[in-house]
Amino acid sequence: WIQKTNGLLADRFSWAMASGAPLLANDSSDDVVFWELLSSHFITRLATQGWLFIAPLVLIRFTPGRLLGAALWGLATMLATALLTPGLGAWADQTDRCHVVTLGVLAQALAVLGSTLVLAVAFQAESDESSWLALTLFTGFSVLEKLGTALSDVAVKREWAPRLFQGERLKRTNSLMSQIDLFSETLGPFIAGLLITPSLGVLPSEVVGFLAVGFLNVLSFPPQLLLLRRIYAARAEKLQPLKAEEVQRKANPLAPKGGAWSTWFHHPSGIQFLGLSYSLLYLTVLSPHGAFLTAHLAQRGVPSYQLSLLRGAGALLGVLGLLAHPRASESLGHRSADGLFVSWLSGCTLLALLAFSQAADMGPSFALLSFMALVCLARPGLYGFELGVLNTEQELSDARHRSAIGAVDSALTSFATLVMYGSGIVLGRPDQFGILVDCSTFFVTLGAVTYLLWMLLYHSHRHRHCEEGDEHGSHGHSHGHDTFHAHEEHTHTLQQEEALTDGWHEHIHFHKPQICAMQ
Repeated sequence: WIQKTNGLLADRFSWAMASGAPLLANDSSDDVVFWELLSSHFITRLATQGWLFIAPLVLIRFTPGRLLGAALWGLATMLATALLTPGLGAWADQTDRCHVVTLGVLAQALAVLGSTLVLAVAFQAESDESSWLALTLFTGFSVLEKLGTALSDVAVKREWAPRLFQGERLKRTNSLMSQIDLFSETLGPFIAGLLITPSLGVLPSEVVGFLAVGFLNVLSFPPQLLLLRRIYAARAEKLQPLKAEEVQRKANPLAPKGGAWSTWFHHPSGIQFLGLSYSLLYLTVLSPHGAFLTAHLAQRGVPSYQLSLLRGAGALLGVLGLLAHPRASESLGHRSADGLFVSWLSGCTLLALLAFSQAADMGPSFALLSFMALVCLARPGLYGFELGVLNTEQELSDARHRSAIGAVDSALTSFATLVMYGSGIVLGRPDQFGILVDCSTFFVTLGAVTYLLWMLLYHSHRHRHCEEGDEHGSHGHSHGHDTFHAHEEHTHTLQQEEALTDGWHEHIHFHKPQICAMQ
């Protein structure tokens, strides 16, 4: 897609220079906007993954021989993200979309530049005091970078994509973005690893490599912002904030009287189940590229090449899950397909727990290799489910509060990551890793159960909302049967209100399990 987009951009630039037309004109086709959005996502993801790869290596230099620096950095960034992103999301819903992404990208650029300069100065000093000061400044800039990333990512994925595209084009956009995420998780660290390895001769020292990765990350933000602003210029009418009268529309139950958390809590269609089920999957150490699992396997004597294969296999199988999701949705329906993916994840995790319990304490064994293989085999379930939840939430989230809902989801996953970091610190001995595996299995299974519960309690029915005095009461459902079932009123999103035709519409809402609902 990069090659195709570069060709489109080059043609556009040449035409603009020849004709004197403005470069940011609003005549881009949907295809151009589509590839520009993906290119922007690819550029920032690739550079960010390289930066995240070197961050733990840098932090170890600040606290030699201890993981304290990395632990404090992880706890601070996750806590700040969990506490502050919901408020940022609520603000973004009421703010010019171009200003939101511009602020988010500039915050990231400033934070990475500041972090890189801190490294350049800190590596020249030797004292403990300067190391702690550098750790504090590096962590502070990292918090700013995380907030900027959350702001721009939520805006683009949760707000821009569903406004720019509909139907299959939107689902394809979500799928390709997820594939870019997985591809970047492998390529970004690989490139960064080449730059920080002096023996390869790419750069003269590890320190120079750290600084090079930082400055390359800084250089990735201008093209990302240029592409996003081009998209905004081409589709400004679709990306405007909703008018005040629409946000405060009569009978709107989601007006953020209590902020983003209140909006999320009172949102209809059971979107809370989706956010909780997905965030519970973050309460795990069973990730092929996770720091805790990698460190534990290394302590058990697993060779480095097997750890590299573990990471690569996890990413490859994750891509297979993303590619399988559309076909599974066509065959089973998107809700059943998502249920299958998360059940696959839970099943593989349970089998991994059994294999781990049989593994020897030291050295590779058949049981330990089986454990590693099952951790990888679970990835298609995770990434297929992640894509399905994103598609569902984009469809169900009220158009007035998409950024707020997305920000709360981000906060929930940050809280889960925060708990995982804390658990890894408290249960840090090699003989305690089994406890972390037990807890990971429990929470992944709980996440699957939460989603299946949502499938049981929330259904899509064609139904009618009746006026007062109607013989059927205030609300009813046809359920596809000849009889008319009375039901209490439920709240609606903006899209659901606009879909009403003579009092009739169809959408997902809470419905107590009944025999007719199971047929």
